[in-house]
Amino acid sequence: MNVDYGCFYRRPIHVERISDELPVFDVFVSAFNNSDRVNNVFGSVRAGKKIWLVHPEYQYAPVEQPTGAVIVAPSARDEIAQVSALLLEMGELAGKNICIDVTGFMRHVLTFLVVKLAVGGLKQFTALYSEPLYYVRQEQTNFSTITSGVVRPIQGMRGVNSSQGKDYLLVGVGFDHKLIGEVAHYKDNSIVYPLFAFPSLSPDMYQQSATRAYQSGDVALSPEWISNRRFAPANDPFSTAGIIRDVIREIDRLDGSANIYMAPLSTKVQVLGFSLYWWLEGRHRGRVSVLLPECVRYSRETSVGLKRLWSFTIET
Repeated sequence: MNVDYGCFYRRPIHVERISDELPVFDVFVSAFNNSDRVNNVFGSVRAGKKIWLVHPEYQYAPVEQPTGAVIVAPSARDEIAQVSALLLEMGELAGKNICIDVTGFMRHVLTFLVVKLAVGGLKQFTALYSEPLYYVRQEQTNFSTITSGVVRPIQGMRGVNSSQGKDYLLVGVGFDHKLIGEVAHYKDNSIVYPLFAFPSLSPDMYQQSATRAYQSGDVALSPEWISNRRFAPANDPFSTAGIIRDVIREIDRLDGSANIYMAPLSTKVQVLGFSLYWWLEGRHRGRVSVLLPECVRYSRETSVGLKRLWSFTIET
């Protein structure tokens, strides 16, 4: 299957004209946290029904949850429970204009949600992502504050591996160096391909990400960390999917029975790209799995301000 990711539609939205430049949606979903960029977009987008998804990883008490919109607050952390609760509230999606702000989503939920929407027959939806002015503590910013120590495939996104093939790990490199270390330790015999977010959201963020990545442990000190390094824009899911496709084709030329593991640990836009690749191409190739560490607690606010808003038309 050959997908031309260059044909997918994306455009910037002026942050002062969100309600003017975006259409009125039937359903709008956003994951609640304390960031201004999440709350400002939620207040500006026009929709017949607005839904706040309150991830249990943020650990909001009932009195801390937002008011004035529909609340979906799953108690279980796994992606099946969270996505099922969200889809139940969203209702019948056929023929509706759906918009999802991916900015505050947990990675495992976002990855699974894209696939679940496609399986459910939704052919197209709009994804929004808001860029911050900067992260609160720059390269010292903590995102996932506590993990369970378990790394596992996303439900339904585990490939059937070949016992004859080597394992290859494609890591989306972000600020969460602890997560990179956990995934690398879980697949400690794999050949690693780090995918860095470059161009980054701002000139300093690539350097900050690279600095954090070198705290990931032995994986960042291996020769492959340099020789197999790849780059994809931090704010473009379609370019990310295309680069992933190119990397996997390169691996296939070297090893026709390769087992591919993908760990999307960078921006939520790149997470979207990983998920889109898996749905459109990876699942057809076979032997492609999406791995993520289990997050128990996640920081409620990691950024300051809203610099830029992007709109992506996701076609499944």
